[in-house]
Amino acid sequence: MKKVLKLVFCMAVLTVFFAVNAFGAEFFVIPSAGAETVLREIPTTFVYNADWQSLLETLSGSVTAADAVETVPETAGETATEAAAETAEAAGNEAGALEAAAAGEEAGAADAAAGETTENTEGAAVEAAVDVAPVATNNRVVCIDAGHQSKGNSAKEPIGPGASETKAKVAGGATGAATGVPEYQLTLDVALKLQSELQARGYTVIMCRTTNDVNISNAERAEIANSAGAGAFLRLHGNGAGSSGVSGAETLAPSTSNPYCSGIAAQSQALSKAVLNGLCAATGANNRGVKIADNMSGINWSRVPVTIVEMGYMSNPTEDTLMQDPSYQAKLAKGMADGVDAFFGL
Repeated sequence: MKKVLKLVFCMAVLTVFFAVNAFGAEFFVIPSAGAETVLREIPTTFVYNADWQSLLETLSGSVTAADAVETVPETAGETATEAAAETAEAAGNEAGALEAAAAGEEAGAADAAAGETTENTEGAAVEAAVDVAPVATNNRVVCIDAGHQSKGNSAKEPIGPGASETKAKVAGGATGAATGVPEYQLTLDVALKLQSELQARGYTVIMCRTTNDVNISNAERAEIANSAGAGAFLRLHGNGAGSSGVSGAETLAPSTSNPYCSGIAAQSQALSKAVLNGLCAATGANNRGVKIADNMSGINWSRVPVTIVEMGYMSNPTEDTLMQDPSYQAKLAKGMADGVDAFFGL
């Protein structure tokens, strides 16, 4: 009887062996609760020289985590392409983050105030940029730019040396929410007071404009300061925001990685901080800090230490009214002059 059972078993195993070789594992089904698990261990094709031991080990082996995962090897080209795609995506995310920050931080200076816009520079513009070296400066010379003019100029100019991106030469500027006074008038009123204050302290003052009826682009204004070898270039503006509750003063300066004027970044940031602290100390205005901006034409074309001074929010009725008060304008001028003294270590 035992011989008969062994014979039957051997015939069954042989049947399995020849069936697998003849039809392939994908056609071979084991009618049991564990059939699916076992089939995942059977190779798609057996070789004809497989012995009994290898067959039994294959049928009885367990499924491992590695077996359950299909691994597709990447070619070098595919890997490089994927890496490039990830790099591009990362760059896009970074640009998006910068754009979101600019939209939040500079909403007043760029959008509501209709000053220089703060849209981010495109990659092409950065690639074509030329980082121009600073010029020799004189610490007793200060250049003042009263932002805007009576009529804006929508003609385009590059946002910096060698840039392919362009912006309007001069934007129209904002209008006071309560007073209706245009930004170009506010900036000129304060600029003239600042001129007198600085001259009284012994500085030589270069004015980009002394009337509203001019047509001077932002790049041209920067060149006035460059040509004068100014030790400090102050560009005066009124700020604005979508909310009338926003108030305070802030300054803008280039980053140390600015593609057009990184050579003046550190000094410009120091100038911005000194002037802002002086202004806020003299007026009591809310100090909103120094903002970094690399897409302002008037900054990018500068080769001398430069700052954009956002003196207050014209979109805030209270602050707008305050900035039209001659005595407050005198405080603005004194505070900025104190900042210039501090910057020069006087």
